Amino acid sequence: MVVDRSFYKDGSLYMNYTGDNPTIHPQWQPEYFGDAIIVNGKAWPYLRVQRRKYRFRIINSSNARYFRFSLTNGLSFVQVGSDASFLSSPVTTRIIFLAPSEIADVVIDFSKTSESESVLRNSAPYPYPSGSAVDKLNSKVMKFIILPGPPKSPDTSKVPQSLKNYPAATTTGATTKRYIVLHEYESSTGNPRHLYINGKSFFDKVTETPKPGTTEVWEVINLTQDNHPLHIHLAEFQAIKIQQIVDLARFTSCMNIKNNAIACNVTGHVTGKLHRVPDYEKTWKNVVKIEPGYQTTVVVKFNLIDNDAPYPFDATAQPGYVYHCHILDHEDNEMIRPLKLVA
Repeated sequence: MVVDRSFYKDGSLYMNYTGDNPTIHPQWQPEYFGDAIIVNGKAWPYLRVQRRKYRFRIINSSNARYFRFSLTNGLSFVQVGSDASFLSSPVTTRIIFLAPSEIADVVIDFSKTSESESVLRNSAPYPYPSGSAVDKLNSKVMKFIILPGPPKSPDTSKVPQSLKNYPAATTTGATTKRYIVLHEYESSTGNPRHLYINGKSFFDKVTETPKPGTTEVWEVINLTQDNHPLHIHLAEFQAIKIQQIVDLARFTSCMNIKNNAIACNVTGHVTGKLHRVPDYEKTWKNVVKIEPGYQTTVVVKFNLIDNDAPYPFDATAQPGYVYHCHILDHEDNEMIRPLKLVA
């Protein structure tokens, strides 16, 4: 578990205590970023490893910080899963990019280097993607100390070339298409005041009412400057297309007035360059990153993905569920909406 935190001199936890709009929100800041990188409860730790394969499940537990992980001394990750799902086949990559609450299931083979150590590094700006560059503190995560000589017992383990096949993420058979639009609102001082989904607060009437067992297509439009990790409770989902919004200022202006993507000619604006979905995210997810200035097409399934079976409980029971941005500071200031499954 990787998280960023700051501390007082006595070791107690430091959190924000003065808001960016103190007359509106006495304590709320748009994002919390800590100075220290904590792994499993320890700041910048080290782990002694043998020259063999190890499997790690890496969870970004931060409030708002994105991590773009890499390893020094030529080592790569072999990613086998993302969030709660396997990939269809392993992906070898030098970079692992995780939003808050996102998970990577990886194998690292420490026999692939002759060096005696490898540092797990971070290079993601904060807030992501257009914020501050990392510094000497938050660019380092932990160190692996690689013991000399062969492993104590021979490493005969192998990463399977075929992992798991799930139902395909396709729009065929989808019962509903929804436009989900992410907004940020500023005060007269130009500081963020609150964030809404579809121009609505958490307490407004429920508008997303899927049926159990159905598949929907959510066109998620990000009109803010930040990347947002979308999390939908109960459902599993997958991004299949990411396309830039052309003439974003005009589209945003129209949305601020009409709050209706179709009325604002969304199809005429979503004509820009395509952003490739990374191979290591091509599976059913609990979190999908939503690029600023883009529309991300997300296939959402309201059933069990592992065996394509219905839920073994009454998903329509009260009180229902939610979907939200998983930057905790955004979720806490209304980038969250209720989700109610209906019969």
